[in-house]
Amino acid sequence: MKRIVQPYCFKISRNIAVILVFNLLISFQVRSQIPSVETDSTEFEAVQLLSEYIKIASVTGNEKVAGEFIAAQCLERGLNIRIFTDSVDCYNFAASLYPLESLKPNIILLSHLDVVSSGEDSGWKYPAFSGAVVGDTIWGRGAIDMKGVTIMHLLAASAFAERASSEELPLNVTLLCVSGEETYGVRGSKIVSEIFWPELNAIIVFGEGGIGITGLLSKTPEKPVFFISLNEKRALWLELNLNYKTSGHGAVPPPDYATRIMINSLSNLTQANPRIRFNHDSKAMLRAFGEMEQGVTGFLLKNPVLFKPLVASGLRKNPMMLSTVTNTITITHIASGETDINQIPQEVRAFLDCRLLPETSTTWFLDYVSRKLVDTQISINIIAETQNAASTAPDRFYELFVEALNETYPGCGIIPVLFPATTDNNYFRNKGLPVFGVIPVILEQELLETIHNYNERLPVAALISGTEVYTRFIEKLLPVTAQETDSLIVSEH
Repeated sequence: MKRIVQPYCFKISRNIAVILVFNLLISFQVRSQIPSVETDSTEFEAVQLLSEYIKIASVTGNEKVAGEFIAAQCLERGLNIRIFTDSVDCYNFAASLYPLESLKPNIILLSHLDVVSSGEDSGWKYPAFSGAVVGDTIWGRGAIDMKGVTIMHLLAASAFAERASSEELPLNVTLLCVSGEETYGVRGSKIVSEIFWPELNAIIVFGEGGIGITGLLSKTPEKPVFFISLNEKRALWLELNLNYKTSGHGAVPPPDYATRIMINSLSNLTQANPRIRFNHDSKAMLRAFGEMEQGVTGFLLKNPVLFKPLVASGLRKNPMMLSTVTNTITITHIASGETDINQIPQEVRAFLDCRLLPETSTTWFLDYVSRKLVDTQISINIIAETQNAASTAPDRFYELFVEALNETYPGCGIIPVLFPATTDNNYFRNKGLPVFGVIPVILEQELLETIHNYNERLPVAALISGTEVYTRFIEKLLPVTAQETDSLIVSEH
C-alpha cells in the first residue's frame, strides 16, 4: 500500500486532494490547448503535466502549491510520499518506489520546485506562467530550469511503481523535490541534508548540471555532446557601496561623483581578462574534448598545460568553456537612492554575481576585487556564498547513465565537467556521496539563453527523450541482486 508520511503529526494537506480532483476537471481544457502535438499517451501525459506545473508560479519563497501538485501526481502514480517540511517557502518532500523507512539503498533524483522571477510581462512571447503549448514546444518559466526535469523524474520513476509493489527489489528510487535552490538551498537542500538525510539512505544523487549541445566539434558539428558535472563552481554574491559627498545639481557636475567613480571602478574590474586556471576537473574535461576533436586541435586539448597559450586562446572564444576555467564576475545591477534625473546621488551600490573555482579562497578573491576596483572608498560586503565540495569520480553509476544516454542518443559524446553555475549538488557531495549533475536533453544555444531569461521553453521531443534516459537508467539498476548492490556500493564508494 502506498503511503504519504507527513512531518510530525500532520495529516495530508487537503490541498493535495483538491489538486487531484482539479486535475480531472481540467483534463478536457488541457487537451484543447495542445491540439497541434501529435503524441502517444505517454507523450500527452508528459506535456499535460509540464504545462500544468508551469502554470503554478512557484517563484522562490512560494513553493508549497507547486510541491503539493507534484506530490499529488506522484501519489496518484503509486509512489510513496514523505513530506519533510510543508511551509509556504519551505516545502520539501521525497517520492519513492518504497517507503523511506525500508532503508533500501536509494538512488536520488534531485530537482527543485522554485523558479526565478519572470521579469516584465512584455518580454514574453507567451505569458511566463501560461504553460502554453505551441506547435512542438512548451513555454514558460521553469520549462528547462527545472520543472521539465521534475516531470522526467516523475514519469521515469513511476513507470516502475507497479513492479515495486509486486517484487522486493534491492534498490529504491526517489524523487527529492526541494525549495529555494535559486537562493542557494537554505530553505531546501540545506535542511534536508542536515536534518533528514539519514532517512534517505542515499548511495548516489543525480541533480542539476550539464546539458547536451551540438555544434561543439569542428569536424562533426552535428554530433551531440553531453556535459556531466562532477563538481561545480561556488557562488559569492557581493554588494559594493560608495558614499561620496558632492554638490547635487546635475547641471554642474563636479570632477568626481558617486556614480562616475563606481562606473569607472567597475570598468577596471570587468575589463581585465580573467586568468585561466587548469585543475584536475578542467584537465579531464579538455582531454575528453580532445579525444572527440582528434587531429592537431585534439592533441593540443589533451595537453592543456604544455600548450596553454594556444588552448587559452581557443577557450576565450567560447564563453561556456571559458567559464569552467576562470573565476567570473557579473555586474547584475547598479542602484542609488530615490533621486530625480537632475540630482546627483550621494550614494551608489553595485551588485556582483561571482562564481569561483573550487581552489579560489574568499579572502584571496576579495583582495583581488579590491585591487581591481582601485578606489579604496568603495566598501565590499558579502551577501551570500556557497560551499566547496570534493569532486565526484566517475564510477559504475556514471557508466550506466552514460549507457542510457548512448542508447537514447546513439553516437553522442560525453564530457565530464566542472559546472560553471551553482546548484544544490554540493550539499550532498559534502555528505560523502557521489553526485552527478546532468539534464539529459539536447538544446540549441537559443534555448539555453532563455534560462533565467525571457521566453524560456522546452521542446516536447526533449521532454520525452530526457524521460527515456532516466527510464533506461533505472531499468539498468533494478535487475541487480541485493548482493550485487552491496558489492557496487562497497567497490565504488
